[in-house]
Amino acid sequence: MGHVSRARAFTADIARTTWHDQALWFVRAKRDAAADLVPDWEALRDEAAAIKRDALARLPELWLEFESRATRAGAVVHWARDAAEHNAIVARLLAERGVTRVVKSKSMLTEECGLNAHLEARGIEIVDTDLGERIVQLRRERPSHIVMPAIHLRRAEVGETFARHMGSPRASTIPTR
Repeated sequence: MGHVSRARAFTADIARTTWHDQALWFVRAKRDAAADLVPDWEALRDEAAAIKRDALARLPELWLEFESRATRAGAVVHWARDAAEHNAIVARLLAERGVTRVVKSKSMLTEECGLNAHLEARGIEIVDTDLGERIVQLRRERPSHIVMPAIHLRRAEVGETFARHMGSPRASTIPTR
């Protein structure tokens, strides 16, 4: 099911969209309260945005600087033109080392490249360590938000996911393992 179909199904459920909106506004209120505790919040946001603009304008130069410094420190840098080449490089490196299980932290790059599915198709088990990423991984879903990948799920749905995949008690919304 594609994004448009999933979005239509999601928005057709008025109770779910109402709950989802309330959850997002709850998170936004917490974020705003935390921001109010930081002196010069808006000035810091502006400064961060300027740094990002500058970095994006100089990205090729910064990539080469990173490669130079990382190589001097003993790292090996791999360059990929696209997602397919990225996935092939990672799969080759893992195969060369006989890796059958990867524990992976949250990464939008690997999400955008479809790395999990690429490696799973080659018999490599992936275990995401970010809780939200792990929940959507177990459900075979895509993240619904860059920071809160499982924000679209209710607590009971998460509990059911843990029961099905991790052996938690069925009625529980609190994972035990």
